[in-house]
Amino acid sequence: MSFFDLHCDTVYEAMLQQNISLQKNSLALDLQRGTPLSPWIQTFAFWIPDDYRCEDAYSLFQKQYQYFTRQLETLEDLHLYCGKTDQKGCYAILSVEGGAVLGGKLARINDLKQAGIRMLTLCWNGANEIASGADATGGLTTFGRQAVFKLEQSNVIIDVSHLNEESFWDVARLVSQPFIATHSNAYSVCPHRRNLKTDQIKVIREAGGLIGLNFYKEFLGETSNGGIDALIRHIDFFLQLHCEDVLAIGSDFDGAEMPEDLMDITSIPTLRQTLLSHFGVELTEKILFQNAQSFFRHQDLF
Repeated sequence: MSFFDLHCDTVYEAMLQQNISLQKNSLALDLQRGTPLSPWIQTFAFWIPDDYRCEDAYSLFQKQYQYFTRQLETLEDLHLYCGKTDQKGCYAILSVEGGAVLGGKLARINDLKQAGIRMLTLCWNGANEIASGADATGGLTTFGRQAVFKLEQSNVIIDVSHLNEESFWDVARLVSQPFIATHSNAYSVCPHRRNLKTDQIKVIREAGGLIGLNFYKEFLGETSNGGIDALIRHIDFFLQLHCEDVLAIGSDFDGAEMPEDLMDITSIPTLRQTLLSHFGVELTEKILFQNAQSFFRHQDLF
């Protein structure tokens, strides 16, 4: 089965745990357990926590990047995604979760692009040199506005997950290219500050962007029937807003607490079967793979 995931934090967690292998580990995601997924395109986010700034933030990015590069060199089933999936295994797209990695330096955007970074989540939950997250106040800074322009100029996709509303709308007014919320759900279904309100969903849809459905319990509003049932409630709401070409998956594996029926990468085949029974083949394939694949193919990223 085909699977495209816009967000996981596995690299950060694997690096913390003595550089364990992406081939086989006890985390939510590894290549061995993902074998049934083919083609499988996985975005690996390099996380920069709120308390990292300037050179410390960039150094943390470099450590994660070096770890991933070593994995890429040694694992035959791990490839960088370059628009094609003609071998077995996992195809990686690289992103950074936390604009603090720039340290207030626009030139860092070029450094990230040269390293193969294709997306940047502008902040985490706090405030940084670019913007403010869901736990902070304020919108885009002057540097943040410059960074948004430079990111678009450099063809690095802007990820608005984690932004507070003021920063989100500042971005929406500035951008000229489609943008993504890689791992956020619907506020109307689960009123968590990290989820997207209806007007935000509509503007992402109109911009031709993507929204990655997040498996985190707190963002799903888990029901007694489990996480997949809650996820379906979010999908139903998004479909009411005509988002059938916008929805994708942004699991947040290894970045949050998952419900039992969406615990790790082995849950995806069961998720697919349930979505098939509710939504049919065409929409299921769009959500699990095709919408994200189409977006990346059309952004001329590779």
